[in-house]
Amino acid sequence: MGASSVLSHRKCSSSSRSSGRDEQSFFRTETSDMMSSLIRFLLVGLLPTVVRCSRGAVLLYSRLGGDALLPCYSPVPLDCSSITWTFYQGGRVRFTEEVREGRVSAVSDKSSRLTLASNCSLAVRDLVVDDAGSYHCKTHQQSITAVYLSLLAITSSSTVTELQPGGRIALSCTVFTYYDTGLCAGRPAPFDLTWASEDGVTLRNGTRQELIFSTRCSLTLVTKLRREDNNRKLRCQVSSQENGTAAFLDFTSAFLFQTTPTAQNPVQLPISRIVLCVALPVMVLIVSFFTWRGDRKRAKAFAAGMELQEMN
Repeated sequence: MGASSVLSHRKCSSSSRSSGRDEQSFFRTETSDMMSSLIRFLLVGLLPTVVRCSRGAVLLYSRLGGDALLPCYSPVPLDCSSITWTFYQGGRVRFTEEVREGRVSAVSDKSSRLTLASNCSLAVRDLVVDDAGSYHCKTHQQSITAVYLSLLAITSSSTVTELQPGGRIALSCTVFTYYDTGLCAGRPAPFDLTWASEDGVTLRNGTRQELIFSTRCSLTLVTKLRREDNNRKLRCQVSSQENGTAAFLDFTSAFLFQTTPTAQNPVQLPISRIVLCVALPVMVLIVSFFTWRGDRKRAKAFAAGMELQEMN
């Protein structure tokens, strides 16, 4: 699977709240407002990409099972011992404190996968669906950066035996969004989902492929496979509505059966079997010949013995 990143620059805005209750209210209103006023787009792949924005927000894409680095930007050096990271998930209305005064919270369900970097950014490893949401970096009760993390994943409902010419494969590309963990219920998405070929051509509905949107956050590609589809690379990509591709994942189809049907490919016998088939009749003839000669000699000897007995 691959990854790519694109950044969208706008004027950074600041947001701060002085209490936990106010911060929850901030997330509820900010989540809907961010649809039209997101400042930056960032994909974290195998290597983190740094984007600087002094008091603003970051829309972050990463892949399910991967890692993400959540930046905490400040125009002045930060004392990480005063940093607090909070997490809010709108779909389930979850609000937790992940880091408090520079230390990862022991009661966090993410604690074993969290690390506070030397620049106060928050590293999250082995991302799962429940990690999608809004993260807020603040110091002394003042907001510094809001990070909105969405996760991209490819799944398939097809069985392994269908991976052969004539079979069908169904691939679903899903964005687990920070605001609704993949449901996209009742609100427009700030991105577009597409499937593309290896050379970047966007796939459309055709005679042997069908694109199905279950929601704006999930696009399924159903393809009738041919021989040339073996080891074919397909790309699911999420694109910002401002600056094009923001993130992508690649999928390579590998057939279970590599050979064509036996009617088209005659069976070729091994050399050893061919030699055996030729040698066996020859050996039978040789044995038969020597057996015949032996029987003939014994018959002559028997006849000679009988003549001697008659003479005596």
